[in-house]
Amino acid sequence: MEIFQLIQFQAVAELEHMTQAAQRLNLAQPALSRTIQNLENELGASLFDRSGRRMHLNENGRILLRYSRQILSSIQDAKNEIAAQKSEARTCIRLCVHSATALIPHLLLEFRRARPDIRFEIVQRMFQDTEPPEYDMLLDSIAGDEVLPRNSRLLVQEDAMLAVPTNHPLARRSSVSLADVREEPFVSLRRDRPWARIIQKACNEVNFAPCIVAESDNPITLCDFVRCGLGVCFLPSRTGLPPMGDGIVLVPLADFAYTRHLYLHWCYNAYLPPHVAAFRDFATDWFARLSAQ
Repeated sequence: MEIFQLIQFQAVAELEHMTQAAQRLNLAQPALSRTIQNLENELGASLFDRSGRRMHLNENGRILLRYSRQILSSIQDAKNEIAAQKSEARTCIRLCVHSATALIPHLLLEFRRARPDIRFEIVQRMFQDTEPPEYDMLLDSIAGDEVLPRNSRLLVQEDAMLAVPTNHPLARRSSVSLADVREEPFVSLRRDRPWARIIQKACNEVNFAPCIVAESDNPITLCDFVRCGLGVCFLPSRTGLPPMGDGIVLVPLADFAYTRHLYLHWCYNAYLPPHVAAFRDFATDWFARLSAQ
């Protein structure tokens, strides 16, 4: 059994259509048919139940598909590891930031102090599920009741709090309720950002509709909006404010108990390049220290 046979079998198994699989592989259909027939002859078992032009994986085919995916994934991991061994000493990490956190520059600065040989390329566009991810690490967030994606590591769990200017009447309160801010102008991250979606979901669940007067896709700008009195906003309790967060107070919410999980996700299956693994572990420890403060 050869690698090219497994690649061709996997295409047919995923599409369950010989013509479409041949088009994907840029092969002649008779050649692809011969490959599948040779595989079945070698294994002494049929891999598909055939119905006209459609081909449906049978139990034998499902077994081979499971192992072929493991084999092809291991080969790709080997290629990645060999490429990493051949790469230049100065290495780049492509970090995609979907979740707005004002602490990212400080995390990168401290990591660069420990690893000055590594540089970063920051990507902020939102990748669709159907697109191949063009990053090494993704920083993202989900609501606390959702399940982390595979190949992910939780960095921090944090509650939603109300951010107000220090001279705001609510700044001296130990907690506030949604009724206290129903008439307040709100500022928000742009509505396609993960934190904004989490907050929108939470507001819908308690039938609260904040009056949003301004949006931004930049967390620093959002804090500036609050600081100058343009409006109040919901911020995550640990990562919402930059270290220089003077002029803003975070007030607990008495009737808006909502949490988010901030996490790192990587695309690799088994092998993780050493410089990417180093950043993952550093970020995990860095956020653990932050949570302990």
